[in-house]
Amino acid sequence: MVSARVMESWHCMNRLHAILRHVPRLSDMPSMAAAVGGRALLRRAPMAGSGFVSDEAPLIIIGMHRSGTSIVTRLLERGGLYAGGAWLDENHESIYFSRANRAMCGEGPYLVHDYGWTAPKSGEFILARRGYAERAARNASAFFADRTDQQVWGWKDPRNALTLPVWLSIYPKANVLHIVRDGRAVALSLAERDDLDVSFGLSLWAHYAARAESAMERVPDGRRMSIRFEDLAASPVETLESLYTFAGLAPAAPLEEIARDIRSERATAPLADPRLAGLVDDPMLARYSYR
Repeated sequence: MVSARVMESWHCMNRLHAILRHVPRLSDMPSMAAAVGGRALLRRAPMAGSGFVSDEAPLIIIGMHRSGTSIVTRLLERGGLYAGGAWLDENHESIYFSRANRAMCGEGPYLVHDYGWTAPKSGEFILARRGYAERAARNASAFFADRTDQQVWGWKDPRNALTLPVWLSIYPKANVLHIVRDGRAVALSLAERDDLDVSFGLSLWAHYAARAESAMERVPDGRRMSIRFEDLAASPVETLESLYTFAGLAPAAPLEEIARDIRSERATAPLADPRLAGLVDDPMLARYSYR
C-alpha cells in the first residue's frame, strides 16, 4: 500500500508542475526539471557498469507517452507475450525495467511522480548510468517469476526511446517495436493528463521520436518495426497480423476477436482544436505523414 507521505509528495509534485507547465522550448527543459524536482528529484549518481552482455532477445517496446503503447502491449500479451506479469503498473509499464530506466534518466524513485520524463537527458548522461540497466538484466529473476519456458518476453516503457542505446548494448539480439501516434493528438492528451502546454508537448513528442529513430538505426532491418497507431485503428486485423509475425507470437483467439479491443476513436486527432493553431510545421509530423 502506498503511504500517506508518498501520496502527499505525489500531489505536491503535480501542483508544482501545474504552476511551472508553460515551457516553450526544449532548451528550457533542464531548468524545468530542476525547478520541478529540486532536491526531491534524487538524481542518481553515474554507474557505468562492467560491459555485461546478455544472450537474451527481448522485445523492447518504445514510443512517446500517450502514443498507444499500452494497448499495443496488451494486444501482444493476448498473442502470448510475457510483459512482466505482476510487475506491471496501471499504465502497463514494466515496474522492474522502469526502475532502471528512471535511474538512468536521473529521475527519483518509482512512485515519485517527478515529471523527469519531460526533461529528457542526453545520451551521454544515460550511458554513464548503464550500470543500473546492467544490474536489472543480471537480477531479473523477479521479473520472470510468472513466465513460462521459452515464452517470448519484453517490456514497454516510454523512456525506452531515450535509453534504447543502453539496452541494445546489453541485449544486442533484441527486437524493437516503435509505436508512433500523431504528435498533435499526443500533445492534446498530455495537456489533458499532465497539464502540459500543447506546443511543449508537441516538441517533446518530436524529441522522443527523433531519439527513438536514431537508436533504431543500430538494429538490423529484420529486428525492428515501426507502426502508426492510426494504422492499427484503421486496419486492425492486418496490422495485428504484422505485429504478431514480427514478434514471433501465435495468438490462440481469432484476430477479428482480438481487434475488438482497439478503440478506433483515439486514432483521430481533433485538428479543429484551437490549441493546435499554428502547430503544423514540425518536420517530424511530415516524416510520419501527419500533414
